[in-house]
Amino acid sequence: MSDLEIIEDLYPELRFWSIDVPNPHFHGVIIGQDVYINENDDDLTKLKTALHEAFHHEMDCGDLSNNRQTIVLKSEGAARRFADKQLKLSISDTSNH
Repeated sequence: MSDLEIIEDLYPELRFWSIDVPNPHFHGVIIGQDVYINENDDDLTKLKTALHEAFHHEMDCGDLSNNRQTIVLKSEGAARRFADKQLKLSISDTSNH
């Protein structure tokens, strides 16, 4: 089972999709229960994106489409920190075995 599949199993209510977006600045988005991840990204970026979007699913409420609003910027920062922390924890878990 791949690392991405493990994340998918942690969030059975979400549907994860791999999409081809030839833009290096686009990594992913969640729309409803569907998480779209850029298939052109490397594996680590895909994992971070999956965790980032799962955080939005669990923690956000309301419209976050305007990325100039303070609440949106705070939510993006929190999701980024969550994804980084989860990846560091999983890396340290695997290195202890």
